[in-house]
Amino acid sequence: MTKIIRQLLILSASACLTGLLFSCNPERKLAKAFVENNRSRSVVVLFPDFIFKTNQKTFILDSLNITDKTQSDSVLLANSLYLKDINDSLFLANFSLGFEKELSAFGFTVFEENGMVEFMEKDTNAFVVNVAQLELEESIYTHRDEELIYDAHYYHDQDLNAVYVNAWIEITRVDETTAEPNVYFATGVVTDDMEGQFTYDIFSGNINYVYNIDSLKIKDLYEGAYTLGRTYASYTYDFLLNHYLDKALPAGDRSATYWRYDPYEQSFFPAYDDRLVPLDE
Repeated sequence: MTKIIRQLLILSASACLTGLLFSCNPERKLAKAFVENNRSRSVVVLFPDFIFKTNQKTFILDSLNITDKTQSDSVLLANSLYLKDINDSLFLANFSLGFEKELSAFGFTVFEENGMVEFMEKDTNAFVVNVAQLELEESIYTHRDEELIYDAHYYHDQDLNAVYVNAWIEITRVDETTAEPNVYFATGVVTDDMEGQFTYDIFSGNINYVYNIDSLKIKDLYEGAYTLGRTYASYTYDFLLNHYLDKALPAGDRSATYWRYDPYEQSFFPAYDDRLVPLDE
């Protein structure tokens, strides 16, 4: 079973209702028009040359009796479970592959940095997306499983090893040369894979929790890089869609919903927390 990518959206009945209401209003018509114009868009995507790595498991310093703060970062990196073994080039290659493939799925003509000359000949509907910085944060993720059993609420908290993948992304439209790049933040996490359930002991009458953990491995992080590259590319598309709606619709016709678009199902749905976040928020 693949490792858990915890930024994935779980659709609810309320989201479905929202989508139905959205399906027959001016906002929907403009959103569809934006999607139908996908094939006319071009983008050049830039990626960093290296990855910042931060080990947030600072309890390691106490266990090693490290008090010199100038040594903290190097000691934490050397004693990390994953960061010290991550190959930047391989991680970036997987991330960039996922990012570019997903933008292509949205209809963009995608240029890499070595195609900049050809890209600059595009004067309309052209964008520069700069993944200015990537950071890997090794940490602990506390997963809660809960269930209502015989009208009683039971829960189990389990600490899992986790690596957060943080990205700072600049988005610039080529024909808006005077505008400063918009900088946005995205994050996702790859964790140990856990399966668990509550069980009833008929002899003791106790409710127990049994679980199994498939530990996170380096290869899972490389796979996660590809998946999150795709995810952050979709966030980038959603930003452009919502930016277009904000500018094209009068305030009274624009809902408060930040929309996402699925190019495979050709459907719109609310983003909730699955989106790029402006740095000033």
